[in-house]
Amino acid sequence: SPWSNKYHPRLEDAPYPSSKLRQLEIEANDIFTVYCDQYYEGGISSVYMWEDDNEGFVACFLVKKDGSKTGQGRRGYLEEGTWDAIHVIEVGPEEETTRYCLTSTVMLSLTTDDVSSGTFSLSGSIRR
Repeated sequence: SPWSNKYHPRLEDAPYPSSKLRQLEIEANDIFTVYCDQYYEGGISSVYMWEDDNEGFVACFLVKKDGSKTGQGRRGYLEEGTWDAIHVIEVGPEEETTRYCLTSTVMLSLTTDDVSSGTFSLSGSIRR
């Protein structure tokens, strides 16, 4: 868990971030929670960080948003809808600079059933 720094279920040889990276993970979770509330009007967010094998680290930012009628922050006429976003940032040294590599994946699924918009289902994903 990014909140408790514990694995559920418990793992014997579980990797843990260094104390400096763990502090950055805690701060990123706090900031990303606010971002998620303001940008997505709710949802669930988590940030995980770990050291890589190249003297750098990796950060993974996750968002899950329920946009269905019962979902928090609903706009429009969705019967069902979800938005899942995965952003992975690899940070590492490269000669006298730092290299950043961002990979983002967004998955969307929605269904409408309304007189004004009609009835349709749509789902897909994009990765960049």
